[in-house]
Amino acid sequence: MTTGTLQVRVTTADGVMPVSDATVKVRDALGHTVHALTTDTNGMTVVVALFAPSRTLSLSPHTAHLAYSLYEIMVTHPGYVPQFVRGVQVFDGEGGLLPVDLVPRTARTDLGDSVNVIELSPMQTPPRGMGQSNLPF
Repeated sequence: MTTGTLQVRVTTADGVMPVSDATVKVRDALGHTVHALTTDTNGMTVVVALFAPSRTLSLSPHTAHLAYSLYEIMVTHPGYVPQFVRGVQVFDGEGGLLPVDLVPRTARTDLGDSVNVIELSPMQTPPRGMGQSNLPF
């Protein structure tokens, strides 16, 4: 089986302060949770291996298969608005670092059960406030 790796960095204050003990769930394209992680004192998860199609698929312009796998990342922590990142791409043999910046719950941001959803599409860079990433999106 071919794999790529992913690590998630969770911060607040536009990436300045790490958020420890955040819950990070990684779901595959079918919606199954494949990893449930917790951030350390630096706001980092462990590096996890995730299935990705063989990199040889990217060598043919006529293939009908994607040369990467898509994952969804849900990040939660008490006191912060949850972040849901959809469309995270994982490539065979490649490592990625996904930055996620949480917004503290306040009277202005607390909308009950609201979740901040971020949709990534191919060749898209992370939205402003998510920082830089070495994920190939």
